[in-house]
Amino acid sequence: MSKLSVALSSTCVLLGLLACAATPAGGAAAQDPSLVYAFWNVENLFDADDDPTNAGDDEYLPDREWTADRYARKLDHLSSVIAAIGPHVIGFAEVENRRVLEDLCATERLRGLGLQVAHVDSPDKRGIDVALAYRAPLVLGGPDAVRLHEIDPGENAPTRGVLEVELSMHGHPLFVLVNHWPSRGGDRDGAFRAVAAAKVREVVDRITAEEEAKGLDADVLIVGDLNDDPWDASVVRSLGAVRSRNAVVNRQKPRPLYNLSWGMLAEPDIGTLYYNPEWNWNVFDQAIVSRGMLDPAGFQVVEGSLTIYAPDELRDQYRRPRWFRRSRGGEWSEGYSDHFAIHGRLLPPAAPTTGSGSGSGR
Repeated sequence: MSKLSVALSSTCVLLGLLACAATPAGGAAAQDPSLVYAFWNVENLFDADDDPTNAGDDEYLPDREWTADRYARKLDHLSSVIAAIGPHVIGFAEVENRRVLEDLCATERLRGLGLQVAHVDSPDKRGIDVALAYRAPLVLGGPDAVRLHEIDPGENAPTRGVLEVELSMHGHPLFVLVNHWPSRGGDRDGAFRAVAAAKVREVVDRITAEEEAKGLDADVLIVGDLNDDPWDASVVRSLGAVRSRNAVVNRQKPRPLYNLSWGMLAEPDIGTLYYNPEWNWNVFDQAIVSRGMLDPAGFQVVEGSLTIYAPDELRDQYRRPRWFRRSRGGEWSEGYSDHFAIHGRLLPPAAPTTGSGSGSGR
């Protein structure tokens, strides 16, 4: 073989290897090692059966035109979005119960993912909960891995709690906190949202102390519909989630959290929720991480990966989210949700080397 033939052959091999490396996930080549995390407020996901213990579901029954067929269409629409995102872990807001999440995960598009559900009933007056779904390679971290932290309502109506789920991979824990803070309609001055934020901070501080006692820097991922923007007092002051990465890495007391959501504000005319009375976009749906998520030990967030999932088919003629609800005039809009989903990527912890044990140390 001539030198030219050898050179061409080597070039073809190199190009072939590069092409294989660029093959999308699901192809025959090596998979992207990152994990996808997501959150979505799915707007009143109720089943069509009456729950006598839940007065909040009375608007979502067949005599109010919320039929089994309409419920199935809602599940189908939601599943198309979730399948496109392909999450390994996804938090949800506004789900009636565990059953609706199990129905969603059993839809044709999603059943192959093998999503598992983590859910605890909340005392919310509307009968809506937060929940989490996850899949391999993530597993629950133990028998007490799922907890609900109720928020003291004071003089307010009961609201959703904070769902804490401890997941694990290669022995490394990942603590996910799912939120749906009180709405602005019933909490105009933000005082109740500040209470919710303080509860989340309490949970984070407890996890941080427990992990530090083991010599670990806690990996905490906070997701949710906070009903406030990243700059609002509940987020910045009560929770302590900031824009400055430098502060998160270097400040010790109080130790701030890193709000990844600022990156979603870079483009005009986009947000996760469109507040119609003021013709204004909000970024209420957020993702926030602890300092431990910024180093390569254990789980590590891929900075710059958090984005809003808002393709054209999820938007109405004004580019707003296409909701799934009945209008005041009685007509149904069968879209998806009044919120867009958010999603980003995490790098998983390294697998333990042969003979290194469980790999739980960091």
